[in-house]
Amino acid sequence: MRKGANTAVKRSTGRKRVNIHAAVNLENFDTPFMDVDRVDSDSTIQLFEKLEARNPCKKRIYLVLDNAPYHRSGKVRQWLERKNCRIKPVWLPTYCPHLNPIERLWGVMHKHVTHNKFYTTFTQFGHAILKFLRETIPKNWKQFRDTVSDNFRIISRQNFRVME
Repeated sequence: MRKGANTAVKRSTGRKRVNIHAAVNLENFDTPFMDVDRVDSDSTIQLFEKLEARNPCKKRIYLVLDNAPYHRSGKVRQWLERKNCRIKPVWLPTYCPHLNPIERLWGVMHKHVTHNKFYTTFTQFGHAILKFLRETIPKNWKQFRDTVSDNFRIISRQNFRVME
């Protein structure tokens, strides 16, 4: 495409990223999150601390974790092994993001925030994601619940068709 030509599809400039570190409680759909500069061992530990603080009555907090390097780092393992740590990791098999509820929630977020939508600025894009986490999830969690928490989909006859 030549410089200055009109494009059929709008685009924004830059390569900025929105880094959200989050978890989802499958009992009540509470979604603690942090908007961080970088998702790493430190932000992982901060999220774990936030989870413990938000669940003071829970003796154990089972947390589904994938095999991301920041989850398996020595710093995080040391934090998890400390005395009175209430977070107990449930490690997913390698390459199984479909089993991770937070990955499913990201899919729902993309469907509602990013798919077929254009944001003129990065700030608008970031605000749309944060609005989804702060407002849309609490208001619509019953609508999202089955998509995020079911490990197996039930195919209804209305939504099933055979391709010939």
